[in-house]
Amino acid sequence: MGEMRRAIDREQQDRQKLRDRFASTLVIAAAIIAAVRLARETDITKPTPRLLSVVADSVSLAQRILDRIVG
Repeated sequence: MGEMRRAIDREQQDRQKLRDRFASTLVIAAAIIAAVRLARETDITKPTPRLLSVVADSVSLAQRILDRIVG
């Protein structure tokens, strides 16, 4: 039983290390997605509800893509 728990913990640690390794990739992907979605916005200097929503959605989408790649 203890060996199984250690194996599961080890697997979770390995996944976390892999996700940490791709953190900068996630930021870049989210920024690109947000930039494409906001390309026609005239003013993105103020944090409007639409801007915040697009950024949040972009981060979520980039996270789902990364989860799919990492497995």
